[in-house]
Amino acid sequence: MVRLIKKWVIVKFITIFLVFIPIPLILSGVYIYKNEVNTLITNNTNKNLQLTEQIAKKIDDNILRYILTVSSITNENSTYNGPQSIIDRVNILRTLTNEADRLALRQQIDSDLNYLFNYTTDLTGITFVYKDNQYYSFNNRYAFEPSRIKLSSWYQEMVRNNEHLRVLGKVNDSLFSNVHSGEQSLAIATLVYNQYTEDNEVALVFITFKDTAFEKVFFGLQLSQVGRLDILSESGDIVYSKDDQVEPIKKSMHLFTNNYGWQIYRSNKDQLLMTYYTVPSTRWKVINTTSLNELTQNINQVISVVVTAFSFTLLVFMIVFFTSIYRTLLRPIHKLIHHMSSLEENNFKGRLQLSGYDEVAKLYKKFNKMVEHIKLLILRIDREKEEKLQLELQALQYQVNPHFLLNTLNSISMMADFYGAQHIKKMTASLSTLLVNTLSKGGMYTSIEEEFNTLSSYADIMKLRYGDRFEVILAIEPSAQELYILRFLLQPLVENSILHGMGDIYKKLNIHVNAKRNGPYLELSVNDDGVGMTKSQIETLLKHHNEKNSGFNHIGIHNVNKRIKLNFGEEYGLEIYSDEESGTLMKLILPALTRDMIPSAEGDPNV
Repeated sequence: MVRLIKKWVIVKFITIFLVFIPIPLILSGVYIYKNEVNTLITNNTNKNLQLTEQIAKKIDDNILRYILTVSSITNENSTYNGPQSIIDRVNILRTLTNEADRLALRQQIDSDLNYLFNYTTDLTGITFVYKDNQYYSFNNRYAFEPSRIKLSSWYQEMVRNNEHLRVLGKVNDSLFSNVHSGEQSLAIATLVYNQYTEDNEVALVFITFKDTAFEKVFFGLQLSQVGRLDILSESGDIVYSKDDQVEPIKKSMHLFTNNYGWQIYRSNKDQLLMTYYTVPSTRWKVINTTSLNELTQNINQVISVVVTAFSFTLLVFMIVFFTSIYRTLLRPIHKLIHHMSSLEENNFKGRLQLSGYDEVAKLYKKFNKMVEHIKLLILRIDREKEEKLQLELQALQYQVNPHFLLNTLNSISMMADFYGAQHIKKMTASLSTLLVNTLSKGGMYTSIEEEFNTLSSYADIMKLRYGDRFEVILAIEPSAQELYILRFLLQPLVENSILHGMGDIYKKLNIHVNAKRNGPYLELSVNDDGVGMTKSQIETLLKHHNEKNSGFNHIGIHNVNKRIKLNFGEEYGLEIYSDEESGTLMKLILPALTRDMIPSAEGDPNV
């Protein structure tokens, strides 16, 4: 099989197969896959944007509630236990020296604070820091060190900017304690410090909540099945994160310039789909991050199964397809080529055996018919060759050894010269020349110069018969002098002009015979100014091959035309143009043949 199939055939079939079947399917599959992935990403993005918006707004509601509560601590004039604000009582607490009074006031302060924060269980401590770094704590688990807080950059910014309240987000417990337990808290700081604040008055209220305080906000909201949720401050600090895998998100913070949106961020070998929404009160970013690899995992698994199944099916199909192609197409074609090769050796006996009714069987049938037609064509060509040979034999059948006739004519010429009969001598000399050119030389071809010499002798003889009633003017262009033509082509045409052209006895007939080369063609024309011919006469000349007046060599105009076409083809031949009383133009279209182009020139000195 491999020996029979050429390389280019294999390449061609594989190329056609790939172009029309697998490649369109693969391109369609890639398009569908990308479309599904884009749809999945779009749906996931829209869903997560809505959910991050809900989370951000709920966080904002909680923070505003915390801020409102903190404001109640610093601004409220009447409380649950009296008309004074909590700040005022904390300041009074510092001035009391009686322990009983201090204890009673503490209980009132703690009771008011419990009342204000009874809506949450996430409160981990409230610390009132005096200007002189003394402090009063509520529910604080660690020993507080105000000096640590006052060294913080955020505290100095609040003092410098006279900022009343700031939500700090997540801070380490080491910020306000000399004991670092590794825990973190959400903190809110409110500054009540001004230039009139005394050393024993509260300058700062520091409130801490559990770092998981916001988990309850989005606990019931279903984000993507894959991905993570993080909350970062405007500066990129972590407010909420389940683990420490937040660095890629922090690196992409510069992308979150709008209040909400989405971005695709490349991290290592993965791409991260990030949707975010800004908490209005704190400018925190609620960020949902989803790995595109995880998001498209199910689709990729389906695609993997489909690709495997498609590859297996394609492999089986290719095996079946190419086996079928070999059996039904390539092997029969090889058989056909083998029979065609036998035709090149002229072996027409073999026939292709037909089997079935498919296209190959039809091809075999057509091939067998073609062989039969070729055989018939060969027989036809052989018949035409034989017919052409018969025509040439007919043209040359009178070419016998003319020595006796020529010797007799020479004797007559000598006697005419002896007795002074010059017109007889001239006629005898012309006849001798004509006989020499037409009878003594063999071959099918002659030069134009010899053909024109024959015409000149023939014209001299005809003038002795018709007198001075016509004139033959011969002209050969230099480009045509070395060319060759078939013998006896021009004489029948000139004879036709003499016999059919003369009408008025007082008008001399002029016959112009011209030869010129036109590219690959030789054009010979016989043009007279005689009485002309009708169309029916022209058709009779061209079709009738037994003209009664065949003239000197018994070769008619019909035979002239047929000889040309048999030897050179249908594009060559004789054309006749004539109108009554306006003369006749007969034009021969021949190939421009030089001596080395003549088939019979080889080994034949006479051509």
